[in-house]
Amino acid sequence: MLKILHTGDIHLDCPFSSLNTKQAEIRRNELRSAFTSMMTYARMNQVDLVLIAGDLFDNRYATRETIALIKSEFEKMSCPIVITPGNHDYAGEKSIWRKNVFPKNVHVFADPVLSSVTFDEINTTVYGYGFDSPDMITAPFDGKQAEDPSRINILCAHCDMVSGNSTDCPVTRQQIERFGCDYAALGHIHNPPAVGRDNRYAYCGCLEGRGFDEQGPKGIIMAEIDKTPAGPLAEVRLKRIRFSKRRYQSDELSVEGAETQADVSRMIEGFISEQQYGEDTILRLRLTGAVTPGLVINTEEMAATGFGVFSLKLQDATTPVPDEETLLNDTSFYGELYRVLKPRMESEDEREREVALRAFRYAAAAVSGENIV
Repeated sequence: MLKILHTGDIHLDCPFSSLNTKQAEIRRNELRSAFTSMMTYARMNQVDLVLIAGDLFDNRYATRETIALIKSEFEKMSCPIVITPGNHDYAGEKSIWRKNVFPKNVHVFADPVLSSVTFDEINTTVYGYGFDSPDMITAPFDGKQAEDPSRINILCAHCDMVSGNSTDCPVTRQQIERFGCDYAALGHIHNPPAVGRDNRYAYCGCLEGRGFDEQGPKGIIMAEIDKTPAGPLAEVRLKRIRFSKRRYQSDELSVEGAETQADVSRMIEGFISEQQYGEDTILRLRLTGAVTPGLVINTEEMAATGFGVFSLKLQDATTPVPDEETLLNDTSFYGELYRVLKPRMESEDEREREVALRAFRYAAAAVSGENIV
């Protein structure tokens, strides 16, 4: 049985620009830590092969600290490590992939043409290619086939099976199946779709989420492959394993009936506790519901409280209309203001609705003498 650790889209040295300076530095260190934990796991579980399917780095340059860490971890491994540069860390003329800095057990597919490396001790051939620029219009393996069906044939590829109009090596399921490999270890799609038929191909996803477009726990794939020399395609078993320290999560909370910021704060605190969001969560919370017209929710100040999560972003989508019927018949300033802005607050244009709702809220707060900062 062949044991493979399949990873990719690690994006070491990612800036984590959506976080504050302190949080971003913590996340960069946590990403390095996740990489180290992954390599330790590979050693402890005596994997036969490590595949890194593109974008090990966030761009084609890397810090000296990161390079030193990677070299150290690779040197500890007794098994082969195969890497395909992706569209972010492509193997340009001056990239790290063109320098002889990695130990001998590391093989890099640095060129945009299909090639292979053979490991006789595990009866395995790995096919791959590398980006040498940010774009790749066609798949280098299209129209080709794995050469020796008696061996375990692996394709390690950074490619896009989701968008047919992609410039990041667009591929189809049929192209992969025609190539005839036992397993295609894919990278590029950070939120992996379901695995292919009979586990013939899979995206590993990213090691750590880096934004709200990469939600939930992240990690690697462990693949176990059995194949008899005279048999057909191998039997492949896949298991996803979490390595991410944090998870990005988006959620929505109704603060219907809130009259003060303290009311909103209590509702948020209760909701976060109920959902069991904690230090491992980077949370974006959208506040909805009808609230007192003069209530202005200071989202930045309130989010700074943290509520026990690693990072909190609040979005105010509340409606300052606790009693629409009363306001429609109200002859005071509130009623007149509401009637004037009502068509815009119900506009099909989201931006127009947002501006009108905020105008009503701020005007009502100002007239009533409430703090609008």
